[in-house]
Amino acid sequence: MSDRRLWRGNGRVAHSSLSGQVGEIPLTEGELLTVQVPVADLLAAPQGALDRQLVFGERFCVLETRQGYAFGFAEPSGYVGYIEAVHLCAMEAPTHRVRTFGAHLYPTRSIKTVPALTLPFDSFLTCSEQKDGFWKTPHGFVPEQQVSPIEAVTTDAAGTALRFLGVPYLWGGDSSLGIDCSGLVHAALRAAGRDCPRDSDQQEAFFDAVPSGADLQRGDLVFWKGHVGMMLDREHIVHANGHHMCTTAEPLARVVERIRDAEAREISAYCRP
Repeated sequence: MSDRRLWRGNGRVAHSSLSGQVGEIPLTEGELLTVQVPVADLLAAPQGALDRQLVFGERFCVLETRQGYAFGFAEPSGYVGYIEAVHLCAMEAPTHRVRTFGAHLYPTRSIKTVPALTLPFDSFLTCSEQKDGFWKTPHGFVPEQQVSPIEAVTTDAAGTALRFLGVPYLWGGDSSLGIDCSGLVHAALRAAGRDCPRDSDQQEAFFDAVPSGADLQRGDLVFWKGHVGMMLDREHIVHANGHHMCTTAEPLARVVERIRDAEAREISAYCRP
């Protein structure tokens, strides 16, 4: 059975990559747009459940727009769903990313004006002119200290994950405004220039296992059914979790015991991105 999260069709339209698999359903290459709000919800259906989120500047390939919702898939993850159409726009390729844990876009080159937008960490921006300490973007002016070239990455994914300490837990969350366990892994690896699937079961299948007999190391991933965390060293883990309703760092042994006692689940895999 096809995975709904990756199946690029909805019964009315399908992506051209499904040629020969969807009968007479019209095929399309789609239109590549970008998110123009700080955080856009990607839903399982129009007005449906939250599957995940996209942050400002992320790309979304629209296959159909109907009754105010755009159906399509996020790039590069391929995650399929529905986004409110007004949250998307055409935009040039991004040149920079927000490197601080949030940034303001101002209507003028002055921090003493009311911000036009507040963006979460690792949003993507198209910057065209650097002047007087600001970069100009199509949506306003951003202080130059808060952005870096899009190709600049932070190689320490665990260090990035630690920046989310205390961020509230949000099922399907993908930003510094709210995040879940696999969203934390996805965000930390994306900031390191590493694309990966969004959900924990997909991530477990995607990454190679830690070599047999090898000690756990910083950046390794630990999986349970429906949960994932990232190792900080051989003994400590950082993870977004519903127990604390935020992102925490704690001993792995404590997490193992708590999940075993509360839910009778054991570790299913150790992986090394």
